[in-house]
Amino acid sequence: MPFAVERADPSVFAWNYNGEQLFMFIATDDTDGNCVDPNGGRTHMPLRVATSIADLSDAAGGRDREIDLLTRGDRNSEGRAMTGCFWAPELHVIGGKLSVLFMPCFDGPAADPDGTANDRAGKPDMWTGRCHIMQLRQDADGRDLDPRDPANWTVPEPILGPGERILNPVQRISLDMTVIVDSGRWYYAWQQVGSVWIAPFDPDRPTRLTGEPTQIVVPEFAWDNMIAEGPNAFVHEGKIFLIYSGSLVGIDYTTGLVTAPAGVRADLTDPATWTKLDYPLQKSGMYNGEWQLGTGHGMWSHDEGGNLIYVFHNAEYDNGRYGGRDAQVRRVHWSGEGMPILDMQRDEELNPAYAGITMEIAVR
Repeated sequence: MPFAVERADPSVFAWNYNGEQLFMFIATDDTDGNCVDPNGGRTHMPLRVATSIADLSDAAGGRDREIDLLTRGDRNSEGRAMTGCFWAPELHVIGGKLSVLFMPCFDGPAADPDGTANDRAGKPDMWTGRCHIMQLRQDADGRDLDPRDPANWTVPEPILGPGERILNPVQRISLDMTVIVDSGRWYYAWQQVGSVWIAPFDPDRPTRLTGEPTQIVVPEFAWDNMIAEGPNAFVHEGKIFLIYSGSLVGIDYTTGLVTAPAGVRADLTDPATWTKLDYPLQKSGMYNGEWQLGTGHGMWSHDEGGNLIYVFHNAEYDNGRYGGRDAQVRRVHWSGEGMPILDMQRDEELNPAYAGITMEIAVR
């Protein structure tokens, strides 16, 4: 059973709420494979909060825990009505505040930038989407307010580049934003024009970039052809592991990897700093006896014991029908070569011959 059915681009986040350990799950609603205006236009951004990761799952009633932080028609800081998408929400602590990075979209204009008629005019149009941030408010003593109350979050603001420019002047759309922190420097990484871009920012003013974006991951192989998106970073043994998703969303989705040295003040905005793996880290295949298709948009996270886990989605594909993408949670293992293993089979984790062990204790 999936961790969460029809919840794509998933994020699991461990957070200390004024001394209480909480776990949060947030994702894109992908009901019936419609992530632009699902549920008959009742677009929303659902958040789950619990004291354990297991309690966030559908099996433990996690769907009943969902709170809508945003719904269709809510307005951003520019006064624009956000009518669809709410894509790829990620939880981070930025500038000491719990934050959500995500992409809302708006009703489409009558014509596209090239002057052609827009078939999404007056309806949620993904091409109008732009990276936004909203942050949890704090009281006068600096204590975090309850994240389960939508009123405790700031009005979403678009993230802009130098000179107050939109991030992607070519296609307008920017999405899948994440945070990388290295050597005291803060960076955003995100997708635009089919590639992963990066730029520095000040965590005390997270709505503005402090440098020009540069392109660091470009799709170039057969398995990541067309697009590179959904970046997410983790530091392990002196190296930044930045995973990304390649190919188009669907049953061909794959997970790629680029790495860079950590903790040595390397310039992460320089494409030459990054080394790209020439094969997918995760792809469609058999997992525990069942087909796992279209794996992608993963996020590194941690469980209650501080162990590294991997949260991702895979495509629901049954009887020739592509449905919504489902969230999954896995343990991460490491190979002798220092590479992450994201799909270790159940029998590889524990030999069935040793699943049941008996002991005889003699007390003298």
